[in-house]
Amino acid sequence: MSVQTTRLLVLGIVRLRQPTYGYEIEKELKSWNSDRWAGIARGSVYNQLKSLVRTGMLEFDSVSQTGKMPSKNLYRLTEKGDNEFFDLLHAILNNQQPQPLDMLPVLCFLPSLSKQEIIESCQRRITRITAFLNAFDNQMKQWFPDDSDTLYLQEIFWLEQEAFIAERRWLEDFLERVNAGRYHFSADGNTSRTTI
Repeated sequence: MSVQTTRLLVLGIVRLRQPTYGYEIEKELKSWNSDRWAGIARGSVYNQLKSLVRTGMLEFDSVSQTGKMPSKNLYRLTEKGDNEFFDLLHAILNNQQPQPLDMLPVLCFLPSLSKQEIIESCQRRITRITAFLNAFDNQMKQWFPDDSDTLYLQEIFWLEQEAFIAERRWLEDFLERVNAGRYHFSADGNTSRTTI
């Protein structure tokens, strides 16, 4: 996944745990297996923290030290960081060209969003995925005529097709669980300043 995904995850964890420090953020990401599905390397969390402080999205809350352990910088989200967190969430939710698995970071922060927003975003995503799947066979014929020297590359697209079929099925099941009240979302529907 991208630098934007790392940024979203770091901002989101700071938002959940503030004030917090780098090691705690790393532990949380590891507990979510984000190193596997988001490709977040150990050093990228600390690089992201530095970048977020430099751009005014995080601020130092305090410095903590326990015994002879090294001191820890505690971070807190700024208003600019909170806005960036929601902008990144909404960018994924409203992506015109969704990619398989790009919803994973959003799922980490479901309680930050309103139920209605999740429902509408997932319905739009299902529509976009369905449009992709409906156009898939014709698109493949254009990209890979029978005399193509690169027919083996079709496997990449067939894998993507299967991933979208699975995601569409999951989205439909997920919406059933959301509508059944299985999860808690921001109560007021105002996602711009919802605290968890």
